[in-house]
Amino acid sequence: MVHSLSPEAFNTAIKRLGRELIPQIGKKVHATVTGAVYEGIVKRTPVLTGLARGSWEITLGAPAEASERDVFGGSVTGEPLTGIEYATRRGFVQKLEALPLGSSIAYITSNLDYIIRLEQGTSPKSPPNAMVQGTIINVLDGLKVDVSKIR
Repeated sequence: MVHSLSPEAFNTAIKRLGRELIPQIGKKVHATVTGAVYEGIVKRTPVLTGLARGSWEITLGAPAEASERDVFGGSVTGEPLTGIEYATRRGFVQKLEALPLGSSIAYITSNLDYIIRLEQGTSPKSPPNAMVQGTIINVLDGLKVDVSKIR
């Protein structure tokens, strides 16, 4: 199929692409990647008491200064997100998609005093670099963003 556009129609389409579609795609990518990283880190956090898994927070503009110290109610590392964790992820993704592209930085933090040691592999339930580094590698390797619904 051959499409022919007048120079004016082509120019209009290119302007729309730059003005509307590229920022929408950028926001979608930012929100999708941030949500996937949050979910991966939470799911990969070793579970003994559930405190570490419940301590992850996702914020805009600045890292969380204090942990809410929720306790994950499951007993196994890798369990799917709970309703509360999923609602946190979904709400944050929606916030990111509503903001102008590039207007804020997303942070995923845990302020537990032993969270770095867990990332370094002190838990027998998790190898070194599994929570954060492993999640980022997996998300980037499998990055798929559905931009087909952006019009």
